[in-house]
This record gives sequence, C-alpha cells and structure tokens, in this order.
Amino acid sequence: MMALLLSSTALLAQDTATGTINATLINKSGIAIVFDTDPGGVTLGNNGSSAATLNFGTISAFGPLSPGITRPTVLPASYTVKTLFDVQVIEGGLVTPSYTLSAQLAAAAPTGFTYAVDAVTLTTVAQTIQANGTYNTDVQHSLNLTVSTAAPGSGGPAVGIPLTSTINFTATSN
Repeated sequence: MMALLLSSTALLAQDTATGTINATLINKSGIAIVFDTDPGGVTLGNNGSSAATLNFGTISAFGPLSPGITRPTVLPASYTVKTLFDVQVIEGGLVTPSYTLSAQLAAAAPTGFTYAVDAVTLTTVAQTIQANGTYNTDVQHSLNLTVSTAAPGSGGPAVGIPLTSTINFTATSN
C-alpha cells in the first residue's frame, strides 16, 4: 500500500524553468506607400497595400463599362477610359513636410495603348506625378488609358486578348 502512495506523489511533481530574452530595438524613420480604393473608382485588388491591382474589365469606345470606370473622350482615332484611385504615403520619424510621387511603366505599353496618371503620360522613365504630397492622407489620382481605334497591325491594339501592364510608383521624402 505504501508503494502505491509514493508512486502517486511522483507523478504530481513538476519541474520549472525560466528564461529571459533581451531585445534591442533600433527605431528608424521611413515612408511607406499604400494604394486605396477611391469611392468614385474601381475596387482595387489588394486594397490597402503597396501591391494593389486595378482591373478595367472589358472596355470599348461604346457600350457599358465596369462600375467605377468612365469614358471621358471618344475621338475618331482613339478613346480614353479612366478610373480614380487613392495613394497614401505614410511617414514615421521624418521631419520633411511632404513627398514627391513619381510613376513609370515597368515595360513599354502594349501597342495601341497609352497610360497616364492624372495628366502625366507614362513611359518606362520615371515621371513626377505630384511634387508636394501630404503625408498620412489619401490623395486622389486618376489612371487614364487611351486606346487607339486603328486596326490591329496598323498601330491598333490586339482585340479580345487580356493585356496586363505594371506601373511602378515611388514616393520620395522632400
């Protein structure tokens, strides 16, 4: 009987270990860029991130467009579709009053297409979009896509084929 009591006590015993981690933090100043859906524009994929996507959907010179897409101009040689999006540049630990926003195409635009942010036509060379942006607030911009109405092979775009382009944005503290 005594052996049974001793083995029961051994099962209830606990071991304890403690430890400490000393962490060092170095706070650095910096900025981050975030793309947000504008209430008047198309809903962005990955909204609220620095890697958002924007889908114009199916476009044409005439006919319906996706919600948030407008067609501000239709000319004999081209038409333009447009949507709004917001850029927020978040700063921490900086003493600069503003930032400069630039944009460029990652690769040449497909044949028959011209991209512009606001009134600035984009190429593969960085273009200034905004010189004195305000930190920590959504700033509205427009993405304009002008499409040639020339026939494919004559300077016009391919028809019925989904096309993808990448626009790289850079925010630089002033």
